[in-house]
Amino acid sequence: MGRAIDLFVTYRFIKLLVTPFEKTEAFKLGIIDANGNRVMPPSKGNVRQTKAEPLRTAEERNAYTILHKLVFNIKKIFGKVPGLRTKLGTYAAALFLLKDTFKEHVEDPDVFEKEFMKYLKEEGYEIDDSISEDVIGFGEVLPKGEYVLVSDILSKEEEELTAKKGDKVIAYDDEAPIDTILGIDIFPIVHVKTQEKIYVSLEDIK
Repeated sequence: MGRAIDLFVTYRFIKLLVTPFEKTEAFKLGIIDANGNRVMPPSKGNVRQTKAEPLRTAEERNAYTILHKLVFNIKKIFGKVPGLRTKLGTYAAALFLLKDTFKEHVEDPDVFEKEFMKYLKEEGYEIDDSISEDVIGFGEVLPKGEYVLVSDILSKEEEELTAKKGDKVIAYDDEAPIDTILGIDIFPIVHVKTQEKIYVSLEDIK
């Protein structure tokens, strides 16, 4: 059974990754727009609405699960990459969320990073996995302190990318890596604006 679930989740992950937003069921049902963002209700008076309508039908809920949300947000980050060259750090943090979310439902929790790397190679993306001299800590610990995000970061709890480049984050203690994805250490840290725990690589902060 575990192997069958692995194959199903992997298929769904890759299919969502390669399907344009406007060809997804979520877009067709008016849940997301062509950029992968949740469609918001019309403004009331001059007040812009910031909370999406709840998903009411089984069809809507099936078209926008937590898997959809996480993969759609990965695609939005992917769309920010100029050209075909990218770093792995932010994708490692995003894939950690997928792994953490579905670890009890798949036989191989590393399936997402394996399939993601396979996808990048098949699509001809060139990967820059070099370590920058600006990276803090070099993979040992994340020292206690305040940092600034240099990349947008995903969250399981929010619909949109609320942890944005330029936002402040805090490590209240020296943090050891919580996991290693794509060979990159992932650390928990607190997003100051929302007070939410998010997960970053050392490439994502300065």
